Amino acid sequence: MLTPEDVEAVRFKATKFRDGYDQDEVDDFLDRVVAGLRARLAGAPGALTPADLDGARFTATKFREGYDMADVDEFLDRVRAELDGSPAPRTTADEATVPAPAQAPTSKTTDEQIPGMIPQSRGLFGRRR
Repeated sequence: MLTPEDVEAVRFKATKFRDGYDQDEVDDFLDRVVAGLRARLAGAPGALTPADLDGARFTATKFREGYDMADVDEFLDRVRAELDGSPAPRTTADEATVPAPAQAPTSKTTDEQIPGMIPQSRGLFGRRR
């Protein structure tokens, strides 16, 4: 079971020259998660819901220190799984120890072909290849 103390103790890898999440925004959100978990433990259901986690958005940073996006996302997935009562999702460390199932070769896809993917702009003026 994930406790408020677990959330307070979490540490994320820092980024500087690649995209990361704004540290202050993530820290503020984690403070809300801690408060929500404490309220939930006190018997206030709905104090923190999976929708609260789904709605979390953080400003991306580059060329200044931020939190590693994958670390933050994995931790929030773990919190969400706790709220849902489902088993915690596998982390990248778990995936490294479990062999991946064999997959048939796939054709090269672009962002436009993957449902739900937001295409990234390219080049100086956002031109696409």
